Amino acid sequence: MIEGRLLLEGVNVLAFHGAMPASVSGLTADSRRVKPGDAFVALRGQSADGHLYLRAAAEQGAVLAVVEEFSDAVLPQARVSDTLAALPALAANFYRHPAQSLSLIGVTGSNGKTTTTYLLEQLFQAAGESIAVLGTIEYRFGDFHETAETTTPLPHEMQRILCEVAGRGARRAAMEVSSHGLVLHRVDGMTFDTAVFTNLSQDHLDFHKTMDDYREAKKLLFTRHLKSGGTASFNLDDETGRRFQAELNDLRQLNFAIDRDAELRASRLEMTLEGCRFQLDTPEGAFNLMTPLQGRHNVYNILGALAAGLSCGLAMDGMAAAVERFHAAPGRLEQVKNGIGALVVVDYCHTPDALEKCLETLNAIPHRRLYTVFGCGGDRDRGKRPLMGAIALRLSDHAFVTSDNPRTENPEGILNDIVEGMKGGEAKFDVIADRKQAIRAAVEQLGEGDILLLAGKGHETYQILGREKIHFDDREIAGDYLIAAGKGAAN
Repeated sequence: MIEGRLLLEGVNVLAFHGAMPASVSGLTADSRRVKPGDAFVALRGQSADGHLYLRAAAEQGAVLAVVEEFSDAVLPQARVSDTLAALPALAANFYRHPAQSLSLIGVTGSNGKTTTTYLLEQLFQAAGESIAVLGTIEYRFGDFHETAETTTPLPHEMQRILCEVAGRGARRAAMEVSSHGLVLHRVDGMTFDTAVFTNLSQDHLDFHKTMDDYREAKKLLFTRHLKSGGTASFNLDDETGRRFQAELNDLRQLNFAIDRDAELRASRLEMTLEGCRFQLDTPEGAFNLMTPLQGRHNVYNILGALAAGLSCGLAMDGMAAAVERFHAAPGRLEQVKNGIGALVVVDYCHTPDALEKCLETLNAIPHRRLYTVFGCGGDRDRGKRPLMGAIALRLSDHAFVTSDNPRTENPEGILNDIVEGMKGGEAKFDVIADRKQAIRAAVEQLGEGDILLLAGKGHETYQILGREKIHFDDREIAGDYLIAAGKGAAN
């Protein structure tokens, strides 16, 4: 609970209608969740306008509405120019500015954000320090776990979660910071001690429209949200990372790379069935490391996490020891057990770059045939679909083109877009719209020495059909079909 006047502190209120409530007991932007005593913020979204639900909010007991235009709903209303832009300050006020008590590490980029934050958690745990993690899979600290609805939560959810973990004793948090989150004010008012850039590849052009807009959105983490004296870490093997390094040369930087000179550099990479071996050159000397994580892309994730850990004061020798005990994030090259000497993995790779890197990693492992089951999400960037089709065709022995999360799009239309990039290679792929049946078909072909990649959904335990979520877990389905085919057992 907070005094009404304190809730609006620092918010540019253009006009007020009605009497200011003495106190506010909750804050929400969803009229369905309004409880008596709450303040309701009317947001204008792509599919709904909160201003249409002001009467419903009043009927459910709201004592204040923050709006862009007054309505005749019977409740006090504070008018602002942009409710979405005002929400971060309202939320920070309501939850007593929890971010100010936390040292924040932000990770942005097209791919690798989730794994990098998971690795950071393992680095700090190895050093005897607990750290909160907020990202694509869940928000958690200690025994607090909450399934993530978005990579970077809306401001009032963000502040509630930060308040929760701070109240449980967290003093540090590692956070995935999405381009949507940066543009849509979700981290407004927050500053990060350390910010990591992983890479940039085509994604989210349904929202950003151009790659230039997408890149500039990522850049905001470093230009608007990095604390004075904070550390930026860029992947210098990525073109955008090098561009940021040059454009933001006034920042304190601790960069990483494999192919170029950088403060943290991995060399002599050797991929094996057991993981990856490499030499790590650092400001504190060289280390020869072996990690269970597979693939060159995971070496970049390790380097980004090490750069952030080093900038936060973790000892390099302790972190080097932790690297050798790393385990992957859920749905990131996560194995499904089988009993026929095959490798079945589930991975979240849902962009052209991520799919390509994942398939290159698997191709580097000795195998007989490599099968790929993949699709593309509906109501999202159509331009990446033929690109992903071409990558799967080139790097797989056989591909099964299927649905991902169709959402409100016709699944057949999505599949047709993907197949545009696969023309001429019809003998190397099948189109099976039902994802369960596509997984079944791939499992039936699987033999000893083969690799099967189930791509795109990773940790997700649902599929979105229309506007409905149904239970769907690639790991469960593959496991069930392996058992049904007499191919299931412990690895």
